[in-house]
Amino acid sequence: MLKALVQFAAIGALATVFSAYACAQQPEAVGDNVLRLDGTDHDSGIHYLKLILLLRPPDAPENASADSLPRFTVECRQDSGKRSLHWLLRFDGSPDFAFQPPQRSTLQDPNPVPYPTVSLKMRFEGYMRSEEFKRQWEILPTGELHYRNPGFSSSNLDDPRHFMQWLNSLPNLRIGYAKPSAGKGGELVFQTKPLLDLVKKSDLCQP
Repeated sequence: MLKALVQFAAIGALATVFSAYACAQQPEAVGDNVLRLDGTDHDSGIHYLKLILLLRPPDAPENASADSLPRFTVECRQDSGKRSLHWLLRFDGSPDFAFQPPQRSTLQDPNPVPYPTVSLKMRFEGYMRSEEFKRQWEILPTGELHYRNPGFSSSNLDDPRHFMQWLNSLPNLRIGYAKPSAGKGGELVFQTKPLLDLVKKSDLCQP
C-alpha cells in the first residue's frame, strides 16, 4: 500500500512538472496578431526567442484562436555564445508553439537522418516586388516548416538574415509551395512590419 502511494505521488509530481512546462510553452500576446515566447531549452541549453506573426484570413471567424491560424515566426537563438536567426512557417494552425531544438548527434544516434525537405517560393512586396526566391525548408516533427540555414544538409547559400534586409525594404512576405498540389496550402501574404519592429528591439536577434 505504501509503495503504491509513493508511486502515485511520484506520478503526480511528474504531471505537475509537465503541466508547468507545457504552460511555459504558451506564448504571450505583445500586439495585434503578434505573440512572444522565450526561454532556455533544457536539453540543448539554447536560449531562444520566438516572435510569432499570426495571419487572419478574410474568411476566419472574428473569435478564431491563435492556435488555429497560419503563422510566420522569426526565432532568435543563442547557443554557446553564438547567435543565429531562423524562420519558421505554418500554413495551418497548431496548439504547439514549443521550441524545437536542432538535430544533433548522440551516442544512441550518431548520424540522425535529416528531416524531410520541401521547396517554398518567396517574394517580397511593398513599393515594388522582388524577384521570386525558391529555397529549401525542413519539415519538423510538429509539421512546422523551418528554413534550412546553410550547412551540410542544405543547398541554401543564404540564411534568413540576408532576407531580413529584403523585408526591411519590402515588408510584405508572399510565400507558398514551389510546386503546389492538392492538399497543400495556397500562398500566404504576411504583413511583417509589426514583427520587424520587435526584432529590431530584441537584443537576442542582433548579430
